[in-house]
Formats: sequence, C-alpha cells, structure tokens
Amino acid sequence: MSFTSLTERFAVPGPSPNPIAFPSWIDAVRRSVMRFEFDCDRPERFRGTVRDRGLHGVSFIDMTSQPHAAYRDHHVISADDAGYYVLTLQLSGDIRIAQDGRVARLRAGQFALYDSGRPATLTVGKDYRSTCIRFPKNAIASRRDDPLDDLTARPLTCEPGMPDAVWTAILGVNRNLESLGAHGYPTVRSLLTLVSSMLLGQLGRHVPAQPTDEELLGRILDHIDAHLADTGLSPGHIAAAHFLSPRTLHALFEGTGTTVARYIRQRRVERCRFDLADPALADVPASAIGARWGFADASHFGQVFKREIGLAPAEFRRQMLAEPR
Repeated sequence: MSFTSLTERFAVPGPSPNPIAFPSWIDAVRRSVMRFEFDCDRPERFRGTVRDRGLHGVSFIDMTSQPHAAYRDHHVISADDAGYYVLTLQLSGDIRIAQDGRVARLRAGQFALYDSGRPATLTVGKDYRSTCIRFPKNAIASRRDDPLDDLTARPLTCEPGMPDAVWTAILGVNRNLESLGAHGYPTVRSLLTLVSSMLLGQLGRHVPAQPTDEELLGRILDHIDAHLADTGLSPGHIAAAHFLSPRTLHALFEGTGTTVARYIRQRRVERCRFDLADPALADVPASAIGARWGFADASHFGQVFKREIGLAPAEFRRQMLAEPR
C-alpha cells in the first residue's frame, strides 16, 4: 500500500474544520499542542485548520497551514507543558524541526519527534499537512529519565516494517477515536507500547520493563506534589496522566493506609500550614494561601483545614506567629 493510499484510507471521518485566520489558528495550536511563539510574513493571507481530539492523556492532532515559523524557548516553556513528546508525520508539504543542535527536514512520508521541555524551532513550508500525537514522557519511561534525547529532530521514514505498522495503527486509532468506547484505555495503552518500541528501536534499545508498583507509586506521589496548585487535580486526572485505570490507581494506594483523595487533601493542608506559619507571608490572606495550594473555595478551605488541624486557618496563623521563634 502506498503512503498516499494509507493516509487516505485512514483519514478522519466527518467534515474537515473550516480554515481560520492566523490569530485564531495560533490560539487553536496553543490549546491543542502547546504554547509557541509565531512569525508569519503574510499573516493577513494565512489560513489553516486544527483538529484536536484526546483520549487518556494522548492528543491526536490533524493540522494544515500556510508558511510560518513557530518556536519555543525558556521564556515560553512552562512546567505544565514541558513533560511531553510530540511525534509528527508529514502528509504533504514540508517542515524543518530544529532541536538539540539538529535539524530535520521532513517531506511527505517522513516523521520526527520533538521534546516539549526543550527549545525548538519549527519552520513550515507551503501546503503543510500533518498528523501528530502528543503523549506524556512517562509513557516511555519515568520523568527522571529522557531516553529519547538522541532521537529528537532526526528525520525518520514511514517505511515497510515497524514504522509502517505503527503509523497504520496511529492513523487507525485516530480515525476511530470516538467509536472505541470502553476499549479506549487498552487501545491507547497498546498504541503507546508500539510507539515506544518503534522509537527505542531506532536507538537500538529495548522497551524498558514495566515499573514495579513501588516505583509507579513514587512517580504518582511526585506528580501529586508537582500539581497541588491545580484545582483540577483528581484521581481521574492522575490515573489518565499515568495511563492507569482508576481502579488500578486506587489499588496502588491500598497499602499506604490512605486514599488518593485524602492524600491530596493532606498534602495541600500541609503546604498551607507552612505558609500560614511563615512570618514573611503574614500579609497574605489565608484564603489566598488556600487558593495557592488548590483550594478554590475559601469556605471549603476553612472547613477542611479545621477538620485536619483542629483550628481555623486564621486561628492557626495567629497561634503560630505569636509563638517565640
């Protein structure tokens, strides 16, 4: 099967998105992929499309555009979007991806990887069309490792063998995303195993062994501590970020003597205790400290804090700041 027939066979069903102007397209890319800064010689003539759908922490993005440049540097990269790899397959036109001192120029039928946590520049030519998947790094290895740093910005070809098989699977899942239903989680999990095998195979490495329950729990606790300020932090979001079912996540916590939700609540209260007892933060309202650590509602913060500590936040602060230090 030719590359062209492959992409036509697995084209996403339904009407294509309507082309949009440059400012709207920038907003769509920042929401769907990650934050970039952009340059365009003729922004008033620019038109592009972005279709983004996600499942269990993996984003499938179909994109068209006219010539432009996009870049990420340390001023743009944030903790929220630094933990991802983006794998992009060129369907038509061309793109140059520069990262880690390398430059990959992709034409139709080629693909490349880039890391959201490091500076990168993307220069897009005419008739650009691509399919990308964005997935968390910890789907490949722990967040402390970076096993694919030698593979970023290297041109790879969708040739017979593993690359063709993997992209056939990616395009097929992309086409059928809304129809997977209860099969969505195992499908995405299996797809990322294939992607991992292909990418690590390009480096002559094997897929790393699955982490032990203790290692996995450690990663989850690290993730919770890193996202305490996020009001949306929940067992469901944590499970999706680590490609686990909610049942598996709760099972991991059974041996800790607490639940996921209670652990999140305790860690937030602990961080609030430190801040409320800090003389340097004495002028910061207690409600603002609660909001800083993920308590969106001041009344709820007061109730939770008093239940855990035995004192209301303001009473606890007065008592701590009144004690000789």
